[in-house]
Amino acid sequence: MAEEGTGTRLAVDRVSDGAFIGWCSLTRWNPDYRSASLGYCLDDAAWGHGYATEAARALLQWALDTLDLNRVQAETDTRNAASARVLEKLGFVREGTLREDCVVNGEVSDSWVYGLIRREWRRAAPLIRS
Repeated sequence: MAEEGTGTRLAVDRVSDGAFIGWCSLTRWNPDYRSASLGYCLDDAAWGHGYATEAARALLQWALDTLDLNRVQAETDTRNAASARVLEKLGFVREGTLREDCVVNGEVSDSWVYGLIRREWRRAAPLIRS
C-alpha cells in the first residue's frame, strides 16, 4: 500500500513482551479529497486491553498531521460493540448503516459507517488522549 501510495499498515506489538498482536491501517488514501479509511485487527487474546484505541489514536495523529487529512472513515460490523466503542472513544461519529454489507463467518451482516472530521479531532483530542 505504501509503495502504491494508497495507504499504510502498521504492526501492533505489545510493549510488555514485544509480541505481535495485530495491525492498524489506513487505506483508500486520497490526497485530492484529503481522506482515508481506518482499519484494525487484533488477536482475540488482545481484545479489551485498549490496544486498538492506542494504535488507532497514534495512526490518526500521524495521518492528520503528516498527510493533512480532513476526513477519516471507518466501518464496523453492527454486532461488534467493542469496535464501535473504540471508534467512539477516538471521536468518530456514527453516520449510517450499510445494509447486508459484509459476510462474517458465513453470516450476512450490516455495517456501521463512522466518520471523523479534522476539526472534531482537534476539539476532542485533549479529552481523548487523557
